[in-house]
Amino acid sequence: MVIGIICIFGLIPFVSNDYILHLLNLVCIYAIVAVGLNILTGYTGQLSLGHGAFFGIGAYTGALLAAKAGFPFFLAIPIAGVLATMIGSIFAIPALRLKPIYLPMATLAGQFIVVYILRNWVSLTGGPKGLVVPKPTLAGLDLGTNLSLFTITAICLLLIVWLSDNLIRSKIGRAFLAIRQNNRAATAMGIAVYPHKLFAFAISSFFAGLAGALFAYSTTTVTPNLFNLTLSIEFLAVIIIGGIGSISGSIMGALIIVFLNEILTFFSGYFMNSSFYSGTSMAIMPLHDFVLGLAIVIFIVFEPAGLISICRKIKWAFKRWPFS
Repeated sequence: MVIGIICIFGLIPFVSNDYILHLLNLVCIYAIVAVGLNILTGYTGQLSLGHGAFFGIGAYTGALLAAKAGFPFFLAIPIAGVLATMIGSIFAIPALRLKPIYLPMATLAGQFIVVYILRNWVSLTGGPKGLVVPKPTLAGLDLGTNLSLFTITAICLLLIVWLSDNLIRSKIGRAFLAIRQNNRAATAMGIAVYPHKLFAFAISSFFAGLAGALFAYSTTTVTPNLFNLTLSIEFLAVIIIGGIGSISGSIMGALIIVFLNEILTFFSGYFMNSSFYSGTSMAIMPLHDFVLGLAIVIFIVFEPAGLISICRKIKWAFKRWPFS
């Protein structure tokens, strides 16, 4: 499934325009975050409500290193991931030692704290106006085109999918699954539960920070409002819709959420500019949050295993045909 999706992504640049390439670049960025979040939530059973903040830390780190320190993009991107991991660990280290409910509460607090700092530390972050990110270059070559950015992001996604898939198949991945099932049973089996939880969180926040830096280069402008709580909920929606505990589902969920956001943006703009709906524009503005919440509820109720489960059922039906 993963190989098939990546092969399709590889063919699209030859037949698509800049708009489609930009959307697919966002799909890859969301998928990178979702793969990391699935390692934390889907495989280890730990919930985070602050990945939008870690994503923002990565975006601002990449922007600051590029705009103010002159770092090349291939150094700024991994540094952004490391810094997101370090700051995220400030909230995770004490929370992971306590009951499971404390990690989502700690990351939720981190979400609000990080956005507040990004909005008010004007001398560093530019405040509400944000920062402008210079286009990435390599040996004098301009890599700021949509095709170049998509190629870079797709390669990063491919590498992350390969590393994550091998991690899940390893001894560490099996320990993650044991912890998800039962902490006490995992401890009885000789698994060090707390270090494994912390390692899963570190991987997840690193991927979020790395994706944030890629996002900064893609959008060329970063502002604090981009990294609010709704973005964290979007990342959770990606793994719920795609399939919790599935790397392939992370990519499928990212594809659905990015294109759903684009469709909702189009319709919201259409209705708000329409004379017929001009008096109800304020009621139409939260359309995105309403549809996102509705999609999450529908999948939780009717298909909790996500789109990847539907694909498996269809594949199984074809295998059994005509005896199914």
